[in-house]
Amino acid sequence: MTDIKTEIKDVQNIRQLFENSESIRIPAYQRAFSWESKQCSQFLEDLLEQKGKKYYLGQFLFEKDGSTLLIIDGQQRLTTTVLFLSAIARILNSKGENSNSLREVYLTDVFKTIDDDQVIFKKITQKHLVSAIDDTETISQRRIIEAFNFFYQELNNLDVVRLKEVQLTLENAVISTFFISNKIEATQVFEYQNNRGKELSRFEIIKAYLMHQIYIHCKDVNQANNDIAEIQSVVSKTYRYIEAVEGYFSENELLENYCFLFHNIGGNIEAIKNHLTQEKDKTTWIKLFFENFVELTHSAKSIVHNKNQTEIINLFFVGNEANWKIVLLTLFYKGEVSGDTFKRILRLIEVLCFKLKLGDYRTDYLHHYAKKYFNANDHYDIDNLYQNIKDAADKGFKEYWNNNDYFKNIIQIYFDDHNYHYHRNVIKFVLWQYENSLRIKNRSGALLDKDLYNSYTIEHIKPQNPADIQYTKEFIENHLNKAGNMALLTQSQNSKFGNKSFEQKSELFQDTALSSYTEIREKNRWTEIEIDERHTRISAFAKKYFDIADCT
Repeated sequence: MTDIKTEIKDVQNIRQLFENSESIRIPAYQRAFSWESKQCSQFLEDLLEQKGKKYYLGQFLFEKDGSTLLIIDGQQRLTTTVLFLSAIARILNSKGENSNSLREVYLTDVFKTIDDDQVIFKKITQKHLVSAIDDTETISQRRIIEAFNFFYQELNNLDVVRLKEVQLTLENAVISTFFISNKIEATQVFEYQNNRGKELSRFEIIKAYLMHQIYIHCKDVNQANNDIAEIQSVVSKTYRYIEAVEGYFSENELLENYCFLFHNIGGNIEAIKNHLTQEKDKTTWIKLFFENFVELTHSAKSIVHNKNQTEIINLFFVGNEANWKIVLLTLFYKGEVSGDTFKRILRLIEVLCFKLKLGDYRTDYLHHYAKKYFNANDHYDIDNLYQNIKDAADKGFKEYWNNNDYFKNIIQIYFDDHNYHYHRNVIKFVLWQYENSLRIKNRSGALLDKDLYNSYTIEHIKPQNPADIQYTKEFIENHLNKAGNMALLTQSQNSKFGNKSFEQKSELFQDTALSSYTEIREKNRWTEIEIDERHTRISAFAKKYFDIADCT
């Protein structure tokens, strides 16, 4: 193995780093800004605790490329530092104080973030022009804005003396700087973690390990450098695609599904190491690992781009009771994403996942179906995939699940044989689709926004714990928690409704926009009769909605 030969400079502080550097850049293969409120809060808390004492900000590792320093480790802390000092400069300006020293040293083009985010980063740090979150194009841009706003709001509570004290604490923060002169050494830092930031993700660890293996097994260093440059370009695209699907696919989900589909292994460093030992041409395998992964992450981006297709967004609404994402990724990867069979498969998966949710089942065979479909040489095509999923949606994954047609009729049993439906993750999905059915009937347009869906919760129409009335045992057991007594409300609305009486809630329902509120607003009272009537409507809808007869 190549020895690491880092050039270790004398310990210096943040200000000296910026004053002595011509250009500090983030390599294209690095992930974008990933710190969120937790890390920003910790960063601020650490600085406030010092009260003028020396503060150690940690190690920074750079690769030297002429006069440019490429950040190998420490880019999250360095980006945050510039955002933090920019917030201080803005506050000082608003208080009539001089901020020139900050502007001249830190708020320049000496430090730039990744290309995708540099325009908005420069606009915020150098001009203090903060865009609305809705104007952002990437998740990292949103995080940059949120971090700056957080620091600005928190620091604005300090008086000028305390503010300048915190400023000096950060500027004088002690750092250990390590400089590497070539890419061979740069690839050996994959195990480094910063305990004040985010730990390295599984993909980051795998990425660095495999990049270093390129050098370990190379016969020509120049060719190895070319291979690394190609990999870095692919990884850069991979990070952009992963960021584009945040909130819909996690990095680990994509990695796990990719490793299973392409290599039949787990998405972790141990599995990668074991598999690599079995490969004869390790360099070729490593390059293909990254090339294939970026293709699958691009498929995820295509899925999210098409999220307004009802059949797709409904899967994100219903939840992950089974690994339907691997099926969808495979369909998009192979390009079979149009036609009736494709839509029927998605519809069947939605019904299957809802049934699994009702029965709290744990077994899942969808990944096996996806794997067989992915391997075209198994003579298993989209029609075979459809048939397997149809059988699962009808009878479940295991034969005994459907004893006495239980799995087949589980939705009917849930609504007809039980009086307790206050299972939030279950009834919320039913009420959401019930609402959409009414909106389509009224030609007001279905609700297809995942963030909007996540903002809603469930409220009892007839209050769960009224202050002015005592329910009978019969009412509590047979009516209080029926689907007919449940309504969708945003979390802010829910706090207003509380345990108010129906008469009081009825007035609040006048100000809400959902179509399903109409059948509540038109009632003068809300008793077991009204609850059962509404329950019958919701039950009839659910039985029809989850009927897979139209998927044949």
